[in-house]
Amino acid sequence: MTIEEMFRRIVRAHLGVILVCTLLPIAVAIGLQMDRPKLSMASVRVQVISGAPSTATEAEGISSRVLALATTPSLLGSAMKQAKVQRDLADFAATHVAAQRLGESSIVQLSVTDHDPEAAGRIAVALSAQVATFMNTGDRAAVNAARSKLDKDVAAANRRLDQLTNRLRGTADLNARAGLQAQIQSADQLIGQLTNQRAMLLIADATRDVVVPIGKTPEISSIQSALLPRAALALLFGLVLGLTAATVLETFRPRVSSVRALARMLQAPVLGKSTEDIEALRNTMALAARRQGVDAVVLMSAEDRDAETVNQLLFALSGSAPVNRRQKSPSNSLHGIEHGEDRVFELDDGMVAPFANVRFTGLSAVTPADEMTAGVVVVSAGTVLVRRLDDLDDVLKAVRWPVLGIVHGPSRRRFRGWR
Repeated sequence: MTIEEMFRRIVRAHLGVILVCTLLPIAVAIGLQMDRPKLSMASVRVQVISGAPSTATEAEGISSRVLALATTPSLLGSAMKQAKVQRDLADFAATHVAAQRLGESSIVQLSVTDHDPEAAGRIAVALSAQVATFMNTGDRAAVNAARSKLDKDVAAANRRLDQLTNRLRGTADLNARAGLQAQIQSADQLIGQLTNQRAMLLIADATRDVVVPIGKTPEISSIQSALLPRAALALLFGLVLGLTAATVLETFRPRVSSVRALARMLQAPVLGKSTEDIEALRNTMALAARRQGVDAVVLMSAEDRDAETVNQLLFALSGSAPVNRRQKSPSNSLHGIEHGEDRVFELDDGMVAPFANVRFTGLSAVTPADEMTAGVVVVSAGTVLVRRLDDLDDVLKAVRWPVLGIVHGPSRRRFRGWR
Protein backbone atom coordinates (compact mmCIF):
# COMPACT_ATOMS: atom_id res chain seq x y z
CA MET A 1 0.00 0.00 0.00
CA THR A 2 1.38 3.38 -1.03
CA ILE A 3 1.36 6.51 1.11
CA GLU A 4 -1.22 8.06 -1.21
CA GLU A 5 -3.56 5.11 -0.73
CA MET A 6 -3.09 5.28 3.04
CA PHE A 7 -3.92 8.99 2.94
CA ARG A 8 -7.03 8.36 0.88
CA ARG A 9 -8.27 5.45 2.98
CA ILE A 10 -7.58 6.92 6.41
CA VAL A 11 -7.66 10.71 6.06
CA ARG A 12 -9.88 11.56 3.11
CA ALA A 13 -12.38 8.76 3.67
CA HIS A 14 -12.82 9.64 7.36
CA LEU A 15 -12.31 13.39 7.20
CA GLY A 16 -15.55 14.05 9.07
CA VAL A 17 -14.51 11.84 12.00
CA ILE A 18 -11.09 13.49 12.15
CA LEU A 19 -12.61 16.98 12.10
CA VAL A 20 -15.05 16.14 14.89
CA CYS A 21 -12.31 14.57 17.02
CA THR A 22 -10.11 17.62 16.40
CA LEU A 23 -12.66 20.38 16.94
CA LEU A 24 -14.26 18.88 20.04
CA PRO A 25 -11.14 19.07 22.30
CA ILE A 26 -10.41 22.58 21.02
CA ALA A 27 -13.96 23.67 21.89
CA VAL A 28 -13.63 22.12 25.36
CA ALA A 29 -10.26 23.85 25.94
CA ILE A 30 -11.64 27.22 24.81
CA GLY A 31 -14.75 26.79 26.97
CA LEU A 32 -12.74 25.93 30.07
CA GLN A 33 -10.33 28.81 29.51
CA MET A 34 -13.11 31.32 28.91
CA ASP A 35 -14.70 30.47 32.27
CA ARG A 36 -11.49 31.22 34.16
CA PRO A 37 -10.93 34.81 35.32
CA LYS A 38 -7.84 36.70 34.25
CA LEU A 39 -5.06 36.29 36.82
CA SER A 40 -2.43 38.73 38.06
CA MET A 41 0.86 37.77 39.68
CA ALA A 42 2.52 39.62 42.56
CA SER A 43 6.15 38.80 43.34
CA VAL A 44 8.38 39.63 46.32
CA ARG A 45 12.05 38.69 46.50
CA VAL A 46 13.42 37.30 49.74
CA GLN A 47 17.09 37.03 50.70
CA VAL A 48 17.53 33.84 52.69
CA ILE A 49 21.26 33.84 53.46
CA SER A 50 23.90 36.54 53.18
CA GLY A 51 26.38 34.50 51.14
CA ALA A 52 25.96 32.58 47.94
CA PRO A 53 25.03 28.88 48.05
CA SER A 54 27.96 26.61 47.39
CA THR A 55 26.04 24.29 45.02
CA ALA A 56 22.90 24.27 42.90
CA THR A 57 21.49 21.62 45.22
CA GLU A 58 21.83 23.96 48.18
CA ALA A 59 20.15 26.77 46.22
CA GLU A 60 17.30 24.42 45.27
CA GLY A 61 16.96 23.38 48.89
CA ILE A 62 16.63 27.02 49.95
CA SER A 63 13.82 27.69 47.47
CA SER A 64 12.08 24.43 48.45
CA ARG A 65 12.18 25.47 52.10
CA VAL A 66 10.67 28.86 51.28
CA LEU A 67 7.90 27.21 49.23
CA ALA A 68 7.17 24.69 52.00
CA LEU A 69 6.80 27.49 54.54
CA ALA A 70 4.77 29.69 52.18
CA THR A 71 2.21 26.91 51.58
CA THR A 72 1.90 26.03 55.27
CA PRO A 73 -1.78 26.63 56.19
CA SER A 74 -0.98 28.50 59.43
CA LEU A 75 1.43 30.96 57.79
CA LEU A 76 -0.73 31.38 54.68
CA GLY A 77 -3.85 31.88 56.79
CA SER A 78 -2.09 34.52 58.90
CA ALA A 79 -0.92 36.31 55.73
CA MET A 80 -4.45 36.32 54.27
CA LYS A 81 -5.87 37.58 57.55
CA GLN A 82 -3.29 40.34 57.60
CA ALA A 83 -4.09 41.17 53.94
CA LYS A 84 -7.85 41.08 54.70
CA VAL A 85 -8.51 38.54 51.95
CA GLN A 86 -10.57 35.36 52.16
CA ARG A 87 -9.63 32.44 49.94
CA ASP A 88 -9.74 28.65 50.12
CA LEU A 89 -6.42 27.81 51.79
CA ALA A 90 -5.95 24.35 50.26
CA ASP A 91 -6.71 25.43 46.70
CA PHE A 92 -4.76 28.67 47.04
CA ALA A 93 -1.68 26.92 48.43
CA ALA A 94 -1.78 24.28 45.68
CA THR A 95 -2.33 26.52 42.64
CA HIS A 96 -1.62 30.16 43.53
CA VAL A 97 1.66 30.15 45.50
CA ALA A 98 5.09 29.52 43.96
CA ALA A 99 8.74 30.00 44.91
CA GLN A 100 11.55 30.16 42.38
CA ARG A 101 15.26 30.54 42.96
CA LEU A 102 17.08 33.14 40.91
CA GLY A 103 20.01 31.27 39.45
CA GLU A 104 22.32 29.95 42.17
CA SER A 105 21.96 33.03 44.36
CA SER A 106 20.54 33.16 47.86
CA ILE A 107 17.52 35.18 46.66
CA VAL A 108 14.18 33.44 46.20
CA GLN A 109 11.25 35.00 44.37
CA LEU A 110 7.96 34.33 46.16
CA SER A 111 4.97 34.69 43.80
CA VAL A 112 1.23 34.82 44.44
CA THR A 113 -1.47 34.77 41.74
CA ASP A 114 -5.03 36.01 42.12
CA HIS A 115 -7.79 37.50 40.01
CA ASP A 116 -7.52 40.70 42.09
CA PRO A 117 -4.08 42.31 41.54
CA GLU A 118 -4.27 44.42 44.71
CA ALA A 119 -5.20 41.41 46.82
CA ALA A 120 -2.36 39.42 45.26
CA GLY A 121 0.08 42.20 46.18
CA ARG A 122 -1.09 42.38 49.78
CA ILE A 123 -0.96 38.60 50.17
CA ALA A 124 2.55 38.43 48.69
CA VAL A 125 3.90 41.12 51.05
CA ALA A 126 2.24 39.62 54.13
CA LEU A 127 3.29 36.07 53.20
CA SER A 128 6.92 37.06 52.62
CA ALA A 129 6.93 38.74 56.04
CA GLN A 130 5.45 35.63 57.66
CA VAL A 131 8.05 33.37 56.01
CA ALA A 132 10.92 35.69 56.99
CA THR A 133 9.70 35.94 60.59
CA PHE A 134 9.37 32.18 60.93
CA MET A 135 12.78 31.49 59.41
CA ASN A 136 14.37 34.09 61.69
CA THR A 137 12.58 33.09 64.88
CA GLY A 138 11.57 29.52 64.22
CA ASP A 139 14.61 28.07 65.98
CA ARG A 140 14.85 30.77 68.68
CA ALA A 141 13.34 28.44 71.27
CA ALA A 142 16.28 26.02 71.00
CA VAL A 143 18.81 28.87 71.10
CA ASN A 144 17.15 30.46 74.10
CA ALA A 145 16.95 27.11 75.86
CA ALA A 146 20.65 26.45 75.27
CA ARG A 147 21.56 29.94 76.46
CA SER A 148 19.40 29.59 79.57
CA LYS A 149 20.99 26.24 80.42
CA LEU A 150 24.49 27.69 80.04
CA ASP A 151 23.56 30.60 82.29
CA LYS A 152 22.29 28.19 84.93
CA ASP A 153 25.41 26.03 84.64
CA VAL A 154 27.70 29.08 84.99
CA ALA A 155 25.74 30.29 88.02
CA ALA A 156 25.91 26.85 89.63
CA ALA A 157 29.65 26.66 88.98
CA ASN A 158 30.16 30.12 90.54
CA ARG A 159 28.21 29.12 93.64
CA ARG A 160 30.29 25.96 93.88
CA LEU A 161 33.46 28.04 93.61
CA ASP A 162 32.31 30.42 96.34
CA GLN A 163 31.50 27.51 98.66
CA LEU A 164 34.93 25.95 98.11
CA THR A 165 36.64 29.30 98.69
CA ASN A 166 34.82 29.83 102.01
CA ARG A 167 35.71 26.30 103.17
CA LEU A 168 39.34 26.90 102.28
CA ARG A 169 39.48 29.96 104.54
CA GLY A 170 38.29 28.00 107.54
CA THR A 171 40.52 24.97 107.06
CA ALA A 172 43.92 24.76 108.81
CA ASP A 173 44.86 21.19 107.87
CA LEU A 174 47.42 21.22 105.05
CA ASN A 175 46.14 18.05 103.37
CA ALA A 176 42.54 19.31 103.44
CA ARG A 177 43.61 22.68 102.11
CA ALA A 178 45.43 20.95 99.22
CA GLY A 179 42.27 19.00 98.34
CA LEU A 180 40.11 22.13 98.47
CA GLN A 181 42.56 24.01 96.29
CA ALA A 182 42.39 21.21 93.66
CA GLN A 183 38.55 21.37 93.70
CA ILE A 184 38.65 25.17 93.40
CA GLN A 185 40.96 24.88 90.39
CA SER A 186 38.63 22.35 88.71
CA ALA A 187 35.58 24.54 89.37
CA ASP A 188 37.38 27.53 87.95
CA GLN A 189 38.21 25.58 84.77
CA LEU A 190 34.55 24.50 84.44
CA ILE A 191 33.44 28.11 84.78
CA GLY A 192 35.86 29.07 82.02
CA GLN A 193 34.57 26.35 79.69
CA LEU A 194 30.93 27.26 80.29
CA THR A 195 31.69 30.93 79.81
CA ASN A 196 33.42 30.22 76.49
CA GLN A 197 30.45 28.13 75.31
CA ARG A 198 28.04 30.92 76.21
CA ALA A 199 30.18 33.47 74.41
CA MET A 200 30.38 31.30 71.28
CA LEU A 201 26.58 30.83 71.34
CA LEU A 202 26.04 34.58 71.64
CA ILE A 203 28.47 35.27 68.79
CA ALA A 204 26.81 32.66 66.55
CA ASP A 205 23.39 34.10 67.36
CA ALA A 206 24.58 37.60 66.60
CA THR A 207 26.21 36.67 63.29
CA ARG A 208 23.50 34.27 61.98
CA ASP A 209 21.86 34.97 58.60
CA VAL A 210 18.71 37.00 58.78
CA VAL A 211 15.96 36.38 56.22
CA VAL A 212 14.68 39.71 54.92
CA PRO A 213 12.21 40.61 52.14
CA ILE A 214 13.76 42.85 49.53
CA GLY A 215 11.48 45.85 49.43
CA LYS A 216 7.91 46.25 50.60
CA THR A 217 6.36 46.94 47.19
CA PRO A 218 5.50 43.83 45.18
CA GLU A 219 5.99 43.50 41.45
CA ILE A 220 2.54 43.02 39.93
CA SER A 221 2.07 41.78 36.36
CA SER A 222 -0.74 40.24 34.32
CA ILE A 223 -0.46 36.58 33.42
CA GLN A 224 -0.89 35.92 29.72
CA SER A 225 -3.82 33.75 28.78
CA ALA A 226 -3.07 30.06 28.38
CA LEU A 227 -5.68 29.78 25.62
CA LEU A 228 -3.21 29.46 22.75
CA PRO A 229 -0.98 26.73 24.24
CA ARG A 230 -4.02 24.85 25.56
CA ALA A 231 -5.70 25.07 22.16
CA ALA A 232 -2.50 23.84 20.50
CA LEU A 233 -2.33 20.85 22.86
CA ALA A 234 -6.02 20.18 22.27
CA LEU A 235 -5.42 20.33 18.52
CA LEU A 236 -2.57 17.84 18.77
CA PHE A 237 -4.62 15.56 21.00
CA GLY A 238 -7.61 15.81 18.65
CA LEU A 239 -5.52 14.99 15.60
CA VAL A 240 -4.04 11.93 17.30
CA LEU A 241 -7.49 10.86 18.49
CA GLY A 242 -9.04 11.45 15.06
CA LEU A 243 -6.32 9.56 13.20
CA THR A 244 -6.57 6.71 15.70
CA ALA A 245 -10.35 6.55 15.29
CA ALA A 246 -10.01 6.69 11.50
CA THR A 247 -7.44 3.88 11.57
CA VAL A 248 -9.71 1.73 13.75
CA LEU A 249 -12.69 2.39 11.47
CA GLU A 250 -10.62 1.58 8.41
CA THR A 251 -9.43 -1.62 10.07
CA PHE A 252 -12.95 -2.87 10.75
CA ARG A 253 -14.52 -1.30 7.64
CA PRO A 254 -11.82 -1.42 4.94
CA ARG A 255 -12.49 0.35 1.67
CA VAL A 256 -10.97 0.84 -1.76
CA SER A 257 -9.37 4.24 -1.64
CA SER A 258 -9.81 5.53 -5.19
CA VAL A 259 -11.10 4.79 -8.66
CA ARG A 260 -7.58 3.87 -9.77
CA ALA A 261 -7.31 1.33 -6.95
CA LEU A 262 -10.72 -0.07 -7.92
CA ALA A 263 -9.58 -0.32 -11.54
CA ARG A 264 -6.49 -2.26 -10.46
CA MET A 265 -8.59 -4.67 -8.42
CA LEU A 266 -11.04 -5.25 -11.29
CA GLN A 267 -8.21 -5.27 -13.84
CA ALA A 268 -10.06 -2.76 -16.00
CA PRO A 269 -9.25 0.73 -17.31
CA VAL A 270 -10.83 4.00 -16.22
CA LEU A 271 -12.93 5.07 -19.20
CA GLY A 272 -13.69 8.59 -18.02
CA LYS A 273 -15.81 10.71 -15.73
CA SER A 274 -19.57 10.98 -15.68
CA THR A 275 -19.26 14.78 -15.68
CA GLU A 276 -17.40 14.98 -18.99
CA ASP A 277 -18.98 15.38 -22.46
CA ILE A 278 -21.54 12.61 -22.79
CA GLU A 279 -20.83 11.96 -26.48
CA ALA A 280 -17.13 11.47 -25.80
CA LEU A 281 -17.89 9.17 -22.87
CA ARG A 282 -20.42 7.20 -24.96
CA ASN A 283 -17.95 6.72 -27.78
CA THR A 284 -15.25 5.61 -25.34
CA MET A 285 -17.53 3.02 -23.76
CA ALA A 286 -18.84 1.87 -27.13
CA LEU A 287 -15.30 1.53 -28.50
CA ALA A 288 -14.26 -0.49 -25.47
CA ALA A 289 -17.35 -2.66 -25.95
CA ARG A 290 -16.60 -3.33 -29.62
CA ARG A 291 -13.00 -4.21 -28.76
CA GLN A 292 -14.37 -6.88 -26.45
CA GLY A 293 -17.03 -8.01 -28.93
CA VAL A 294 -19.81 -6.66 -26.72
CA ASP A 295 -23.12 -5.33 -28.05
CA ALA A 296 -24.87 -4.48 -24.73
CA VAL A 297 -23.11 -2.35 -22.15
CA VAL A 298 -24.51 -2.96 -18.66
CA LEU A 299 -23.94 -0.06 -16.27
CA MET A 300 -23.59 -1.30 -12.69
CA SER A 301 -23.09 0.77 -9.55
CA ALA A 302 -20.29 -0.13 -7.18
CA GLU A 303 -22.49 0.84 -4.22
CA ASP A 304 -26.18 1.56 -3.75
CA ARG A 305 -25.51 5.29 -3.54
CA ASP A 306 -24.01 5.20 -7.04
CA ALA A 307 -27.34 4.04 -8.53
CA GLU A 308 -28.46 7.65 -9.03
CA THR A 309 -25.35 8.32 -11.14
CA VAL A 310 -26.11 5.21 -13.22
CA ASN A 311 -29.65 6.44 -13.93
CA GLN A 312 -28.38 9.89 -14.86
CA LEU A 313 -25.86 8.37 -17.25
CA LEU A 314 -28.56 6.25 -18.89
CA PHE A 315 -30.77 9.29 -19.34
CA ALA A 316 -27.87 11.27 -20.78
CA LEU A 317 -26.89 8.46 -23.12
CA SER A 318 -30.45 8.31 -24.45
CA GLY A 319 -30.57 12.01 -25.23
CA SER A 320 -34.23 12.14 -24.06
CA ALA A 321 -36.49 11.01 -21.26
CA PRO A 322 -37.18 7.26 -21.12
CA VAL A 323 -40.39 5.94 -22.67
CA ASN A 324 -42.20 2.62 -22.46
CA ARG A 325 -41.04 -0.03 -24.92
CA ARG A 326 -44.58 -0.41 -26.21
CA GLN A 327 -44.64 3.24 -27.19
CA LYS A 328 -42.45 4.15 -30.12
CA SER A 329 -40.52 7.38 -29.88
CA PRO A 330 -40.51 9.88 -32.77
CA SER A 331 -38.40 9.19 -35.81
CA ASN A 332 -34.66 9.99 -35.73
CA SER A 333 -34.60 9.91 -31.91
CA LEU A 334 -33.72 7.53 -29.09
CA HIS A 335 -36.30 5.53 -27.17
CA GLY A 336 -36.09 3.63 -23.90
CA ILE A 337 -37.58 0.65 -22.16
CA GLU A 338 -38.46 0.88 -18.49
CA HIS A 339 -38.13 -2.22 -16.30
CA GLY A 340 -38.57 -1.32 -12.65
CA GLU A 341 -35.75 1.11 -11.84
CA ASP A 342 -33.47 0.05 -14.74
CA ARG A 343 -33.84 1.35 -18.28
CA VAL A 344 -32.76 0.18 -21.73
CA PHE A 345 -31.79 2.77 -24.33
CA GLU A 346 -31.58 2.10 -28.05
CA LEU A 347 -30.98 4.09 -31.19
CA ASP A 348 -33.85 4.23 -33.67
CA ASP A 349 -33.22 2.63 -36.97
CA GLY A 350 -33.25 5.97 -38.74
CA MET A 351 -30.64 7.60 -36.51
CA VAL A 352 -27.05 7.48 -37.71
CA ALA A 353 -24.30 7.56 -35.02
CA PRO A 354 -20.95 5.86 -34.40
CA PHE A 355 -21.36 2.44 -32.81
CA ALA A 356 -25.13 2.76 -33.18
CA ASN A 357 -25.56 -0.96 -32.58
CA VAL A 358 -24.15 -0.71 -29.00
CA ARG A 359 -26.90 -0.50 -26.41
CA PHE A 360 -26.68 0.75 -22.82
CA THR A 361 -28.81 -0.88 -20.17
CA GLY A 362 -29.16 -1.69 -16.49
CA LEU A 363 -28.64 -5.13 -15.02
CA SER A 364 -32.30 -6.04 -14.55
CA ALA A 365 -33.20 -4.89 -18.09
CA VAL A 366 -30.83 -7.26 -19.90
CA THR A 367 -32.68 -9.36 -22.49
CA PRO A 368 -31.92 -12.98 -23.36
CA ALA A 369 -30.48 -11.74 -26.65
CA ASP A 370 -27.97 -9.62 -24.76
CA GLU A 371 -26.88 -12.37 -22.42
CA MET A 372 -24.09 -13.73 -24.58
CA THR A 373 -22.80 -10.36 -25.82
CA ALA A 374 -22.98 -8.17 -22.69
CA GLY A 375 -20.18 -6.36 -20.90
CA VAL A 376 -20.07 -4.39 -17.65
CA VAL A 377 -19.07 -0.80 -16.96
CA VAL A 378 -18.79 -0.10 -13.22
CA VAL A 379 -19.77 3.36 -11.99
CA SER A 380 -18.14 4.50 -8.74
CA ALA A 381 -17.84 7.83 -6.94
CA GLY A 382 -14.32 7.03 -5.79
CA THR A 383 -14.34 5.03 -2.58
CA VAL A 384 -16.02 1.66 -2.09
CA LEU A 385 -16.35 -0.48 1.02
CA VAL A 386 -14.63 -3.81 0.52
CA ARG A 387 -17.75 -5.72 1.56
CA ARG A 388 -19.73 -3.89 -1.16
CA LEU A 389 -17.01 -4.73 -3.63
CA ASP A 390 -17.33 -8.40 -2.64
CA ASP A 391 -21.03 -8.24 -3.52
CA LEU A 392 -20.16 -6.73 -6.90
CA ASP A 393 -17.53 -9.39 -7.48
CA ASP A 394 -20.08 -12.11 -6.73
CA VAL A 395 -22.42 -10.69 -9.38
CA LEU A 396 -19.61 -10.43 -11.93
CA LYS A 397 -18.60 -14.04 -11.30
CA ALA A 398 -22.21 -15.14 -11.67
CA VAL A 399 -22.86 -13.44 -15.01
CA ARG A 400 -19.30 -13.99 -16.33
CA TRP A 401 -19.39 -10.79 -18.35
CA PRO A 402 -16.15 -8.95 -19.05
CA VAL A 403 -15.54 -5.69 -17.18
CA LEU A 404 -15.05 -3.08 -19.89
CA GLY A 405 -13.92 -0.33 -17.54
CA ILE A 406 -14.70 2.09 -14.74
CA VAL A 407 -16.57 5.40 -14.98
CA HIS A 408 -15.74 7.86 -12.24
CA GLY A 409 -18.94 9.36 -10.85
CA PRO A 410 -19.19 12.73 -9.08
CA SER A 411 -17.82 12.84 -5.54
CA ARG A 412 -20.48 13.01 -2.86
CA ARG A 413 -20.63 15.91 -0.44
CA ARG A 414 -19.57 14.92 3.04
CA PHE A 415 -21.37 17.90 4.51
CA ARG A 416 -24.51 18.63 2.56
CA GLY A 417 -25.31 21.73 4.57
CA TRP A 418 -22.13 23.47 3.44
CA ARG A 419 -22.07 25.47 0.24
